[in-house]
Amino acid sequence: MSKRRKLSTFERLNSGKMNRAQRKELARRVCADDPGLEVVHRNVAGIDVGNESHYVAVAPGCDAQPVREFGCWTADLKRMAEWLKSCGVKTAVMQSTGVYWIAVFDVLERAGLNVWLSNARDTKNLPGRKSDVQESQ
Repeated sequence: MSKRRKLSTFERLNSGKMNRAQRKELARRVCADDPGLEVVHRNVAGIDVGNESHYVAVAPGCDAQPVREFGCWTADLKRMAEWLKSCGVKTAVMQSTGVYWIAVFDVLERAGLNVWLSNARDTKNLPGRKSDVQESQ
């Protein structure tokens, strides 16, 4: 019996349960030069921390793919730190509701980044539906 690879959240969103227009709109929002937010600090990354994967967003123009998904293993976290440094990021702000942020915090801090942890409760009641990608942006 072969073991099936577990799909990431992003892959599940694009697994065929969305129609073509919905997939196109999601891709546009993820890769847009202007996701509809005012950029205050260019050298900052936003991270939505999860138990299976982390979504990381940098300012548009820093990288061809400004939002990426990373796994939770140490090797993935080190790849995340290297990618952030290659994008010129100095500070990372992350949002987490559990204890999953601790490993991310340690790896990024060891890589020389200034890391801030924000309270997810502060954005919970904002109007509109939010995805992990939107939270990281």
